[in-house]
Amino acid sequence: MDSTVKKNRTRIEYIWLDGGESLPKLRSKTRFVDSEDCKDKIPDWNFDGGSTEQGSLKNSDRCLRGVRAYKDPFVEGGFLAFCEVLYHNGTHHETNTRHHLSQLIEEVGEGILVGFEQEFTFVNTADLQPLGLLLSPEKQGQYYCGVGCMNAIGRFIVDEFEHACSKAGLELDGLNAEVMPGQWEFQTKAQDPLKSSDDLWVARYIMERVAEAKPVIVSYDPKPHPDFNGAACHTNISTESMRTKFEDSDISDLMAHIKMDHEEHMKVCGEGYERRMTGECEAPDHSKFTWGYSDRGASIRIPEKVKRDGAGYIEDRRPCSNIDPYKVLYSLVSSIKESNEL
Repeated sequence: MDSTVKKNRTRIEYIWLDGGESLPKLRSKTRFVDSEDCKDKIPDWNFDGGSTEQGSLKNSDRCLRGVRAYKDPFVEGGFLAFCEVLYHNGTHHETNTRHHLSQLIEEVGEGILVGFEQEFTFVNTADLQPLGLLLSPEKQGQYYCGVGCMNAIGRFIVDEFEHACSKAGLELDGLNAEVMPGQWEFQTKAQDPLKSSDDLWVARYIMERVAEAKPVIVSYDPKPHPDFNGAACHTNISTESMRTKFEDSDISDLMAHIKMDHEEHMKVCGEGYERRMTGECEAPDHSKFTWGYSDRGASIRIPEKVKRDGAGYIEDRRPCSNIDPYKVLYSLVSSIKESNEL
């Protein structure tokens, strides 16, 4: 149910990432401010870092600085403020992985476009099993882009999520049911790395808020059930050079650079990646680097359209559903920087 804010007061939901080592958790808290005070920018705010693994009992005050604002789809007239975490002297907290990526992007310049394919699974709160698993015992196949209550399980939640993203001004490129019951995917719009990563985190936040009211759990476990495909966050990336000319020799050169850094890349591909990345169920083998045209079992897939056009992008199929996108892009862009594709 929509809430409203009193006239001349603005409701801001401050959203940030905590200090969790594997996948940071989303945190948020609400502030009501005089509308004049937030007309030009989001006011800084503070929080207890000792409760978010970003401080200690005797040194707990941390600062939230807004880096991107969205309309609050749940509160008329309110805003969502996505924030970085700083110390109160203005220096960036060591858990602020967004800042590290922003420094790299400033160094390499504009021209990189990124889009994410975020897979996730709805899980029952009662038995902690994927939504609809007991109703739909069939394996694979019938659920992917399925239609009907036995195949598209949880569509009413996903539709509400999409509507909320639209109200927030967060553009998605698409949605579809995935290969496991209760598993879905949304795609973020291809845009600059920071904006695409921010949008991914805020879309995750919106999904969590929608699911709270059902209630169902939104799981980003990369392998929620042993008999079904896992969940990934395939990362599509291109540079201006790739979108202009990206032929066989260019592709081979870039793949060689990415292959050299494969072990480093795997360190940021999500906790539990080895359970998903077995070389089966449309997932690459984490122990080796492979690439191929139209190959969904490879580490990197080169779409057929790219081969045909001689220009385009690559799809990195290694990242799991529970990645920190800032870490993944820092690692991947660093490899691309060493090639001739920037």
